[in-house]
Amino acid sequence: MRVNPYSQILLDLTIGLLRNPPGANGDLEARWIAAGMPIEDPPGQNDGELIDRYLADWRKLIGVSEESDRARLINAMLLRYASVPSMTNHDGSGWHLHYRPERASLAEALAAATTVALAEHLAAHGIHRLGRCALSECGEPYIDHSRPGKQRYCTQLCANRDAVRRHRNRQRGVAG
Repeated sequence: MRVNPYSQILLDLTIGLLRNPPGANGDLEARWIAAGMPIEDPPGQNDGELIDRYLADWRKLIGVSEESDRARLINAMLLRYASVPSMTNHDGSGWHLHYRPERASLAEALAAATTVALAEHLAAHGIHRLGRCALSECGEPYIDHSRPGKQRYCTQLCANRDAVRRHRNRQRGVAG
């Protein structure tokens, strides 16, 4: 079985869109290309609205900690954004699966690919691997790609800030 080599790229792209939502369709297209993803179909007329709804679904998902509730939301997203898989060799890179209609807009392709990548990642590595930064003044979303699956911060910078804060509090004898 050929594993999707773009999964991490797609998930990181979506986290980036959550942290800094796209402006006009051109922004979405530029960020898709910057992530190394091929443009197969141009942005659609309703791509902005679709991406807004899609990112709202991700935010809702990140806010849910109960595993069965999270699985229900992911399943709803798969129904809403992905389609029945189809085999394709459209770009000559070898046969692989697409989870979107043949003629999908950029936002439709992004939503389908990243929803499937998210479901595969969480099913394979643990449904808990999507969250918000533990640094109280941050709260940015992250997807945990780490080997042990113990990520709590969106970046190493936030982890370091929290570690320094805890260290200084211990030095002063302050709890927490």
